[in-house]
Amino acid sequence: MRSAPLIQMPAADQVQGRAAPADLARPLIENLATLQALLRQLSASASAKLTAIRAADSQALQGCAAREAELLEQVYRLAPARDALLARLAQALPISSSKQARLSEIAAALPEPTASLLRARNAALQQIARELQQKNATVAGVARHLQTHLAAIFAALAQANQEAVVYGPKGQHAGRTVRSWVDAVG
Repeated sequence: MRSAPLIQMPAADQVQGRAAPADLARPLIENLATLQALLRQLSASASAKLTAIRAADSQALQGCAAREAELLEQVYRLAPARDALLARLAQALPISSSKQARLSEIAAALPEPTASLLRARNAALQQIARELQQKNATVAGVARHLQTHLAAIFAALAQANQEAVVYGPKGQHAGRTVRSWVDAVG
C-alpha cells in the first residue's frame, strides 16, 4: 500500500512565485461580468431615453442622462483595472510579443474551462456592445430629426410677422392672410 507523499510538490508556476494563469484569469472574468452588467444597464437607459423622447418627457430624459453619466463613470473606473489584469495575464502566458494582447489571444492560451469562460464573456460583451451601439444610433437619429423639425417650426414662426405689406391697385392695403404661430405649428 502506497502512502501519500509527505511533501506536496508545487506547480511550476508556483515555484517561480507566480500564480497560475487560471487564477489570474478569475479577477478578469469578474471584471468583465461587471462590465457586461453595466453595459446592459446602459442599454436599458438608451431604451428609456428613446421612450422619453417619444413621450416628450423632459424630466425622464434628464433622469436618463444623469443615470447614463453615472454608469459611464463606473465603466471608465473599471477600465484601468481591466487593462492591468489583461497585461498581467498576457505576461504570464506564452502568447505573441505584441504590445497589447487581445482577449481572444489570451483565451486561446488559457486551459479549459477558464478559456471557455473568457470566450463566453467576450462574446456576450460584443453582443451587448452592438445592441448598445444600435440603440444609441437610433436615439441620435431621432434627436437629429426632432431638432430639424423644431428648427423648421422656429423658422416658420420667425417668418410669420415678416411678410411684406401688399397694396392694391388704388393704393390701399390689399387683404392679406396674416400668418401666425398656429400656421407654423399646424
